[in-house]
Amino acid sequence: MEVYTTSFTYPRRSRPAHSPTNSLDFPTANELRRAGSYSSLQQYTPNHNYPDAQAVSSPDYESVQKLAMTAMALHGVGVTVAPADGVWNFQISGAYQQVMQARGYVLKECPVQNRATIKVTRSDILDLPSSSKPALKAEVRRRLDDIATQTGAHIAVVNSGLALSNRALPDGISISAGWSGLETERACELVITGDGDSADLARVRLLVMLDELNGLHAEACEIDRSLHALIAGRKRSMLQSIQEETATNIYFPSPLQGLIGPDFGQPPVNGSPSAQFAKLNASTIWITGEFFGVQRARDMLVQVAMNKSKQIIPKDTPLLPRKMDWMVTERVDDLKALIHDNATYIRFPAVGSAQSVMVVYGDHRVNIQRTIRAVMQLSCQFYTASLWLLPTQFNVLMPSATLNPTQVGTILKQVSFASGAELVFKGMCFEMHGLEHEIRAAVSMLLDFEVIKQFHHEIRFQVELANEHREFISGKKNGKINKIMQTTNVKIKFETLNEHNFLIDISGNDISVLQGLTLLQEELPAEVSFHVPESYHKRIIGVGGRSIQRIMKKYGVYVKFSNAEEFAATGGYNDNEDNVIARTPAKNAMNLENLKQSVMELVNPKDKDYINETVSIPRKYHRTLLGEKSIFIHDIEAKTNSQIRFPDKETASDLVTIFGPESQVHIAATMLLDHVPFEADMAVPAHPELARICASPDFATFTDRVKHELQVVISPNVGSPSPGLGLDAPTECSFKFRCQRSNSDFLVTAREMLEQFLINHNAHVYPSATSRTHQRTDSFTDAFPHFDSKVLSTARTRHQNSADLGRPSEAMIDRRLRLASSSPDVKALFHNNPHHSPAPSYIYHLEEEEDFDTQTNYVPAHTTDYWTPLPPIGSGVPSRARGDDSLKRGSDSLLEAKLKDQLTKPRSLTNRAQSLDLTYSLNRINEMPRSSGLSRPDSPETATGTGTGTGGSSSPHLRD
Repeated sequence: MEVYTTSFTYPRRSRPAHSPTNSLDFPTANELRRAGSYSSLQQYTPNHNYPDAQAVSSPDYESVQKLAMTAMALHGVGVTVAPADGVWNFQISGAYQQVMQARGYVLKECPVQNRATIKVTRSDILDLPSSSKPALKAEVRRRLDDIATQTGAHIAVVNSGLALSNRALPDGISISAGWSGLETERACELVITGDGDSADLARVRLLVMLDELNGLHAEACEIDRSLHALIAGRKRSMLQSIQEETATNIYFPSPLQGLIGPDFGQPPVNGSPSAQFAKLNASTIWITGEFFGVQRARDMLVQVAMNKSKQIIPKDTPLLPRKMDWMVTERVDDLKALIHDNATYIRFPAVGSAQSVMVVYGDHRVNIQRTIRAVMQLSCQFYTASLWLLPTQFNVLMPSATLNPTQVGTILKQVSFASGAELVFKGMCFEMHGLEHEIRAAVSMLLDFEVIKQFHHEIRFQVELANEHREFISGKKNGKINKIMQTTNVKIKFETLNEHNFLIDISGNDISVLQGLTLLQEELPAEVSFHVPESYHKRIIGVGGRSIQRIMKKYGVYVKFSNAEEFAATGGYNDNEDNVIARTPAKNAMNLENLKQSVMELVNPKDKDYINETVSIPRKYHRTLLGEKSIFIHDIEAKTNSQIRFPDKETASDLVTIFGPESQVHIAATMLLDHVPFEADMAVPAHPELARICASPDFATFTDRVKHELQVVISPNVGSPSPGLGLDAPTECSFKFRCQRSNSDFLVTAREMLEQFLINHNAHVYPSATSRTHQRTDSFTDAFPHFDSKVLSTARTRHQNSADLGRPSEAMIDRRLRLASSSPDVKALFHNNPHHSPAPSYIYHLEEEEDFDTQTNYVPAHTTDYWTPLPPIGSGVPSRARGDDSLKRGSDSLLEAKLKDQLTKPRSLTNRAQSLDLTYSLNRINEMPRSSGLSRPDSPETATGTGTGTGGSSSPHLRD
């Protein structure tokens, strides 16, 4: 019996280690408020290499050793396994059939850790999310335990320094505002690690759980897995329309579930009561939303499935077994993208089964053919090479030279680990399977061994290529191939493989084969495809093709335009919408982009350069945008000639894709984000009366007024003490501000109004730093300084070094003087008559800000309980001559004439800024400690006290 030995490294790339061992892993209290504080979970990149073999955890090592022993017992082969830089190097020896079965068993059952993360708002799953000792809610912990038990995944809650959205925040808002001001919602991550499909299964179940915690109804629906992609449509267009019509979230299982890792068929027998609904097979679709919406969505899915089941077409396609194993284990994301784009389902044989046929299911011939072409193109990345060891001389009387089995095992292990390729030794021949650079490295390393050098060699490479490229690669009368063979002394021949691909076989006796392979690869086609509206095709091609021929000759690139009929027959090139393809030898690939630019110069800017732009929108808003706001989505698509595609729900992604012309997608993104709500939180100290205040009619009236005037919704989140912590335990107290992002300028004003309301009702608030640092950046405010309205938010227009009372100097910080965001009415500058309050003197002293008088810019307010027209700030300053002195500021006669004209008009709009002028209120804040004994706490420690003051008044006093 001939011994067949294979050695391979699995997985080929490093995988993340286990997530934290605790279900709740937060940093210490002093780190919790820091924006950049992360948990101790190490972040791994896809190309991260482990430092040494000790990085492999002992539980994994024990499970892999057990796997090897099981394979040996089941299949009667020899299996050795060694940890190496975070991966496993397996070597299997025995009869060919048994070795291939054992190899498939190892690939399927090897405990490869997959990792998934879900970003979630802390308040959804944590008690006291802003405190120093957050804890999981009891219900959340119970359900996490159920999901972990049913799926076999490990779930950890990890603190994250990231906000839900990575967009730039409005002025006055921060990711972590500490104990004061507004901050975006605090987020944490659910980190899921598990073998095989367990991570994907647990992620879907967690997403369903989060929807249920937010009050949505959830149901499971059983539909044959081969129909899932057909129901969803190309790029999930049909599924998105169903979600849009029913305002639901629909979670599909992985289309490749069951190929790798343990099988999940039935729920656990002794599971929780919800286990009967926790089906984990590959046919379960989860739907969440409002109850009647879920029922409609389920009915629509079932109806579409019934229609598609009558139209389904299966297509068998031959493919080398090792290539299919490689795709399933290493190119899962690419396969999922093919299924997503083409609305087809691919059924692969079991890993390691040595079956060479895959089946593609679809409802349209074009989609099936496009899927098969894409799979075949993907398989072309996987190379095969062989190195035959031939005796140096033939002598009948002398036995032929052979290699020692021990030497063979050592060589295979070293080369497979170092190169990443799979190596096989049988009958004095080394076979190598892997990517092009892995095969090259493996051949070069083998030829460097002394025991190999004593033999003659025959080296052979097999390159797979699409049949449509056969003439392209050979050239006229095989000129390209003949030149390569003469230059490098190699043999090249073409072999038919199947109806889609052919093989290029290149062979030689020494290292020159690598040079021949390099020259051959330079002639392989490099291509780029893009979209050009068909109305431009004739203009670009020109009369008799002259225009495009000139461009093609200039850059040495072949271009093909597909009309509507050809496009319908091919279904697009690299992307579904691409109808133009440019192809050139790989050595000339740099000219592809130049040709594309030359073609696009003839296209109108609003129709050219179709690109995919991604914009990050928190996942929890997707259902609302698709449902309630779908009319706005369609309006944006129509106005910008774009398509907005939301991510697959089961991926938990925040990235929304906008496909359209480059000049329009940014406009579409801005318009889309205008419909995304913006939320911010303001933490407040615990107070025994806070719950009563928030339930009072006064608070309801106040929130209605803020909503009407500023379009900002304020909702309280006043927690109650946990039963096991006692009545004196700190409770979670915060207020949530919600508005449209386009209206976020008013958030700071709304916060100041809320703080004033709470102080008026003897409740604590934290001292705010944002009142000193807030400065508007609205580009329109400088253009409309006279309009002090709530629609056009005004801004201060003084130059940088002015004495800005909204941003006090150091001499004024201790006064805690905090003004509204609006600026004074400009007309007040010109109407300083005896019957009205004088004009704000600090406006006139812009040139003299360095001598700013810190003692006379404050006047105590009246002690009334309602808003009254107040004299502008600075009325305590000795009045200047209002006529000539003010006119001295003008340097030309035209300005003087205008000023004189203004002085003769009645002053009717002097106090237009009254609704946002908080001067009176802020005076009361500073004088409050005299009467009530309450003061603004300086820190959380003093804020949670018994309500005693700081021992002094922060109100400034006037001196004569």
